[in-house]
Amino acid sequence: MRLLLKIIFIALALFSVERLCHRATDGFAMVNVFPPPGDNSSWQRTESLALTSNTFTYYASGSQCYVFLSEDGKSVLKLFKFQHMRTPPWLNTLPLSGLLRAKRAKKRQILERTFNSLSLAYDLFREESALIFLHLDRTTHLKSQVTLIDKIGKRHSLDLDSLPFLIQKKGELAYTSFDRWMERGEVEKVKRGIRELLTLALSRCKAGIFDKDPDFSTNFGFIDTTPFQIDFGRFTLDQSEKEPRVHRPEMVRITRNFHRWIEKNHPDLLDYFEKELLAIIE
Repeated sequence: MRLLLKIIFIALALFSVERLCHRATDGFAMVNVFPPPGDNSSWQRTESLALTSNTFTYYASGSQCYVFLSEDGKSVLKLFKFQHMRTPPWLNTLPLSGLLRAKRAKKRQILERTFNSLSLAYDLFREESALIFLHLDRTTHLKSQVTLIDKIGKRHSLDLDSLPFLIQKKGELAYTSFDRWMERGEVEKVKRGIRELLTLALSRCKAGIFDKDPDFSTNFGFIDTTPFQIDFGRFTLDQSEKEPRVHRPEMVRITRNFHRWIEKNHPDLLDYFEKELLAIIE
């Protein structure tokens, strides 16, 4: 009985330590940013990379990426979270069964959907998503080393040829910009921002891209006064999006929460928002 209690105590202690470490680092670990084995050559690109910063400091953790901020604060380096796209190491020691093969295939599908989405953004929506550089396969031509400073201040040296990443211009969340402008009494700037943000969302539809996660509160922002899409990890190609019969109701659907946010936080702008949305979709 004592032995069992001791084992349970040790297990709980180890679990507690792991949770504390996870909380302290937001789950970031170098092992998590390297992809599982697989052929990613279909996403290979040959562009050269001119870095304006060689040191990036931990900034945030999203659903798909760890985000690191450049020294000048003008761009971010995003490293993908691959821990959810690979089978656990202990599972890989078992004989390859049908169940394990299916599990690996499902994980691979997640990676492929993500990489296809990023490629769509880079090829068809690059300016609108403020993308500077996209790298999805191992290469040898970048020859760029950067230093990462994680959330607890630990430094990591990273060879950018060795793993997938993207570099994007740094902006501010759309709702944060709207609140700040309203506090300053810059109502016309807010109105222009609303109009241009709605136009940006419509331009994505007209590019034939469907976005499964068009959340205006977290996935859109401004660089100064220029709107851009921050998150584009759920894009799929859908030519029907170009058709008014499809993108008109789509625009109403994806702006519903945006409408509610304005109604709650800046009700004086609600009439303007509704008129602009109607004008844009018609």
